Amino acid sequence: MNQDIFVEQIIQRKHSGTDYLMYVGLSLAFLVICFLGLFVIPMFGFLVIIAAGYGMYWLVTSRNLEFEYSVTNGDLTIDRIVNRQRRKRMISFDVKDAEAMGKYKAVDHQSKHYDKKFFASLKPDGSDEGAWYITVRSAKYGGLCLVVFSPEERVIDSIRPFLPRQLAFEVFGPGALRRKPTEQ
Repeated sequence: MNQDIFVEQIIQRKHSGTDYLMYVGLSLAFLVICFLGLFVIPMFGFLVIIAAGYGMYWLVTSRNLEFEYSVTNGDLTIDRIVNRQRRKRMISFDVKDAEAMGKYKAVDHQSKHYDKKFFASLKPDGSDEGAWYITVRSAKYGGLCLVVFSPEERVIDSIRPFLPRQLAFEVFGPGALRRKPTEQ
């Protein structure tokens, strides 16, 4: 009797220095727009301030990102969730089609060409300590895709049995071929 494997994890992206610089820049721009709205075009100043305030709110909240990893019987799906309101599928593929996998180090991937890169990790550049990568060919994106994510051990354990045998051996060693996935 085969049991279905379903594991999911949600992580929240940490804010980077770029995010904080953007917040400061947006605040300064908002102050300038308020000044211009009140003193340069006083007739429409109130509308300009309301529009700028809404735009600033939208831009700031769009930086609140979460990623959901779902593994269902070897299918890995990664969704991006913006401000806990809008969800968009980033990528979905069958893990058996993976060409490479391992701990992510940016320096190892600098000289390699990827048709599409997906960063769904704790830090925007994938530099967090628990980041992994997986490469897969995708007709939708026109070739080789790099996916960088920050999975918990139970997500890795649910991916492992569906990897191609040689890749599982290269990444996890000889014990990987005997290990059973975590079930929930």
